This record gives sequence, C-alpha cells and structure tokens, in this order.
Amino acid sequence: MRSAIYRILALGVIAAGSLSACMDGNTPGTSRTDGAASTRTQISERDIEDASIFSRRELGLWDGRPSLGGVWVAHPEATTPERVIIRNRANGQETIGALFRRERLNPGPAFQVSAEAANAVGILAGAPTEIEVVALRTEQIEDEAPPPPVASPAPAAAPASAPAQEADSTNSVQPQASAPSQGEDAPIVTLQGQAPRQRPGFLGRLLGRDTAAPPAAEVIETEILDDQLAMAQIPAPQPAAPEPQQSRPAAPPATPVTQPAATLERPYIQLGIFSVEGNARSAETMARNSGLSARTVEGRTQGNAFWRVVIGPAQTQSEQAELLARVKSLGFNDAYTVRR
Repeated sequence: MRSAIYRILALGVIAAGSLSACMDGNTPGTSRTDGAASTRTQISERDIEDASIFSRRELGLWDGRPSLGGVWVAHPEATTPERVIIRNRANGQETIGALFRRERLNPGPAFQVSAEAANAVGILAGAPTEIEVVALRTEQIEDEAPPPPVASPAPAAAPASAPAQEADSTNSVQPQASAPSQGEDAPIVTLQGQAPRQRPGFLGRLLGRDTAAPPAAEVIETEILDDQLAMAQIPAPQPAAPEPQQSRPAAPPATPVTQPAATLERPYIQLGIFSVEGNARSAETMARNSGLSARTVEGRTQGNAFWRVVIGPAQTQSEQAELLARVKSLGFNDAYTVRR
C-alpha cells in the first residue's frame, strides 16, 4: 500500500515539472537560442592604380644634383600634383612618390627624376632609364568581419567535498560504523557522539528531504546580531550646522573656445613624399624649427612603404596661402595641398 502511494506521488511530481517546462516555452531535452549572429562591417582604404589619371612609360633622368621634396618625378603632360607609383623597367624596383608638371622642357628624357627617387629605384646619375609612372587613386572598401565566436558553456564544477573533521586531541575516540541495514526504515548508523537519524524514505529521497531528527541540544549564538541591533538603535551623531556665510554672486561659466572646423577641400600642405623615414624626419624637423606644425604620416601601398610630411590644417584660404609661402621659402618649391 505504501509503495503504491509513493508511485502516485512520484508521478504527480514528474507531471508538475513537465507542465512548468512547457509553460516556460522550453521542451525538455532541447535548447533555444534568442537572436542571430550579427556581422560587423569595417570600412578600409586602399590605393589602386588608375591609368585614366596619368600613365606614362618613358625615359627618366637624374642629373646627379641633390633635391628637396623626397621622391618625385616631373613630366610636361602632368596637369595637377598626383601621388604615383614609379617603376624602373630595367630592374623591377618601384617606390611611391609625387608627380609634378615640368615647367620647362629641356632636351633629353621627358621625366625629370629627383635624387631620392633615383636612389629608391636604382637610377644612376646622368644615365637615362626607362621608367613607368602610374597615378594612384584611393578607394574605400567594405570588409565584413566574421561574427565573434560563440563561447562554449563552461563545464559544471564538481561538487565540493565535505571538509575533513579534525580529531579531538583530548577525546581520541575512533568512530565505529556497522553495516547499514537493507530496509528503508532502518536507522542510519552515525559517528559516536551523534544522535541516530532515520533513513529517508522513497519520497524523501525524491524531494531531497532528510527526516533526520535535529540535534538534542543546539545553541544559537546571537551575540553578534544583538550587538548590531543595539548599534542600529543608537542614533548617529548629526553634524553641526555650518555657520551662515555671506552669499557671493556666482561667476558666469567660462565659454569654451572652439577652433572653427576647416572648410577647405584640401586643408593640408604636403612638403614631400620620402622613401626613407630618416629623410622625412629631417624635413619635419626643418619645418618645426621654422615654427610650422609639421608631422610625418606613414603609409604603405602595394608593399611599398613611404612617409609623407604634412602641415596644417589651414582654416581659411589666406592662411593656407601664407603657410604655402613659408614652406616654399624653406626650399620645398614642390609643396602642394592635399586632403589629409
């Protein structure tokens, strides 16, 4: 009879658990994931060759004289300053530089090559060499970054074992235990000095209950709680009221001084493009010593590293004209305006 009652109660508990799982919208044995993995889009820039802007394959010449402005070439058909890639057709060396318009067409090769450009691509002084110059154009591309990996759930921690009981040095009595009885209602044998407790029945094991009787004597310490209640009943000392002072008129808030944003399409001035970082730093130092806020910007195109020296940004057209005049007075006659 007792076994039948236990079965009925167990079936009722299982049915109640299944009903609560269904009400929560979860089916036992399955999992639900809310939301889909989102992808992030990153915008990056890259330089590509654009022959429609400028592309020539002709002889170039370096006259052997030193020149400022880093890597550059000049051609009579160039209309505006452009960033270009310069290739030596003889040895395959290439570098990034600037293209300018050649004012006077002297006898000889069409391309006039600067000293640093000649050293970068291996052109000897006074030796005409076939070079290829192609303009570069910057385009923006969208890269879809892969979704972040979903972290796998951490394995469940193993249940902590019960701390070992320290043996009493004064009463060294070894615990004695006998073989447990096979019946459900047989008492559980405990250590010496503890009250025996009744083995839980089937329903008790199912519900996680223990029908053991509480210890005969259990003392609850309330000293700390009583001290806290006593401290809570004592009113805290109130701070003394400050003496009244004569009110002073509040100072008006300071108005932040904001620098107007640059409205020019090309607010920066580029002193030159260099294939050697040390030469770029030297040009930057020269401009800073003259009171110009120069900085070196590193770049890389098609595996070629280069360094640009720029100043600015200028806020107005008149300010930009003044900066350009100061730059050219330092010897950078090929300086021109750029967007960044």
